[in-house]
Amino acid sequence: MSKTLEGHIAWVKSVFVKDNLIISVSWDTTIRIWDIASGICLKILTRHTGSVNSVFVKDNLIISGSHDESIRIWDINTGECLKILEGHKDSVNSVFVKDNLIISGSSDKTIRIWDIDTGLCLKKLVGHIDWVNSVFAKDNLIISGSGDKTIKIWDINSGSCLKTLEGHTDWINSVFVKDNLAISCSWYTIRIWDMYSGLCLKILKCHNSIESVFMKDNLIISGSWDKTISVTPVSLFPGELPVFQSVIDSYNLAPHLEREILDYSCKVKRVQITLV
Repeated sequence: MSKTLEGHIAWVKSVFVKDNLIISVSWDTTIRIWDIASGICLKILTRHTGSVNSVFVKDNLIISGSHDESIRIWDINTGECLKILEGHKDSVNSVFVKDNLIISGSSDKTIRIWDIDTGLCLKKLVGHIDWVNSVFAKDNLIISGSGDKTIKIWDINSGSCLKTLEGHTDWINSVFVKDNLAISCSWYTIRIWDMYSGLCLKILKCHNSIESVFMKDNLIISGSWDKTISVTPVSLFPGELPVFQSVIDSYNLAPHLEREILDYSCKVKRVQITLV
């Protein structure tokens, strides 16, 4: 069974699944809340004045980052905008929530750490020399990917840069963390890194123009501007290659992924669900 959720009038930039809801954000400046079972749009949030690039949900809060240089915190039940976080000097490209902290990455080349309760900016991390396109947090670490072709690993408490991972030959669009692995995607390759040694363990060439990456078990799931999603099994034993590669044309929200896909980008004007 599949559903197509239509209503956005520009690219859907990011989606987040929370219980029985899909939250989608778009370059049409809106956030939409959808019921998965019925496919009905329950609410449209309209306060951003620029394209909405990233979304994260924590408890009953929606956190969104926008080209209008702001982060907004919304009540998922009422749709009310509770707070506006301002400080970035360019587009907010990525938001992530860790405990009571919001981590944001921006085209102003900085990462900011915010208190989710007060809305205060606690730290500004400076080190990238191009846009920060993606941020992820795990334990006491922040992982960021940038247009400067590097991934940086930061201490969330001190704000210091602990490590810079180099190897990509084009800007980095998305980063994801699983266990001790950092997964990054650039336009042409996906790299799997050991976060603590900084070693690149694997390089995958799944498709071109790779925009977003996610890892579930031993599957690398990547989305591309070529309108496909690639699902690639990987083994981290030296010398072993992926057994197979499956390319699908729809955004697969299988039940075992519903609660775990955090920040997946789709360059389309609709959200499509395929339940298997």
